[in-house]
Amino acid sequence: MWASRADLDADTRAELERLCAVEPVLGEPHPDRLPACSERVRELLSPFEDEHRGPAFLLPEALPHDPRAREIAPDEARRWAEAFPWLAAEYDAIVPVAIAFEAGEPAALCHSARGWTAAAAEAGVSTREPFRGRGLARAAVACWARAVQRTGRVALYSTSWDNAASCAVARALSGRLYAENWSAV
Repeated sequence: MWASRADLDADTRAELERLCAVEPVLGEPHPDRLPACSERVRELLSPFEDEHRGPAFLLPEALPHDPRAREIAPDEARRWAEAFPWLAAEYDAIVPVAIAFEAGEPAALCHSARGWTAAAAEAGVSTREPFRGRGLARAAVACWARAVQRTGRVALYSTSWDNAASCAVARALSGRLYAENWSAV
């Protein structure tokens, strides 16, 4: 299964679809395992400034509850502006939003990074520097995922292969690896 951006020209889209259609099943995605068509795809998409590859996870319905995290309501978005300055302006487009707190301070935030579809939402997470390594991102993501699941949607989580902390969040929440994201921009 694959998807391509809507702004690709028809010839490039057709060639990408042809390449993907004959691509052997990758099996378990891995940072060192490139698709067989990777060289040709890079040729088709060049020039590009950045290439991103990373694992994509489906978060389970059985998620831990951590009392440090809670959903925030629309009227609270401005309250946390010092920690997350962009939150109030973007709140409506990224709901649900969950924040994990430590000693009353907003420490980690999880939101719907790409909005919603009828079937799913994908997590975007940010942990403030002084609070990293304390399980607060995991708490915020689990809280966010439960809110997404209450709507009947699935909660997705993706990251880059080299983001060890983010991969650890997915593992700690028993995320099921289902795909690899690969993009060039």
